[in-house]
Amino acid sequence: MADFARLVETESRGLLAAVTAIVGDAHRAEEIVQDAFERAYRRWRRVSRLDRPGAWVRRVAINEAISQTRRRTSERKATVRLEALAGVDPTPVDPLQALEDEAVWAAVRALPREQAVVIALRYGADLGIDEIAETVGSTAPAVKSLLHRARAALRESAALEPYA
Repeated sequence: MADFARLVETESRGLLAAVTAIVGDAHRAEEIVQDAFERAYRRWRRVSRLDRPGAWVRRVAINEAISQTRRRTSERKATVRLEALAGVDPTPVDPLQALEDEAVWAAVRALPREQAVVIALRYGADLGIDEIAETVGSTAPAVKSLLHRARAALRESAALEPYA
């Protein structure tokens, strides 16, 4: 189990940052990351034999973060529609954000999903191109292209004007 402890120690910080960037809530991100590590622990015999167990854990956590974000977006849209039908003012979209540069990460979350994920993995988890490609099940050139398009879109975002 020393290998598993080492995996948690090396992967958890960056993975937590990436998942937080995707879901926009540090508490939810912690739960997602913990669940991913729990799944790895339960399957440790199989996961430990993989070439890169960290990539497996990242993929599990990123998939769950994307699923929760998708579900949350659908729920939010349904709530807004119901409130509009009832004549009630809509509730705030994202009540509690835990990131220091929330406006920047909100702009990242507004990007197309694939672009947001590669930005979160690159700058949140500090992964290299090849590690990102392995995590998202893509090629390095495709990841580079997604990063390029995401950076170009972010340069146009008003959230990044203070950094220009």
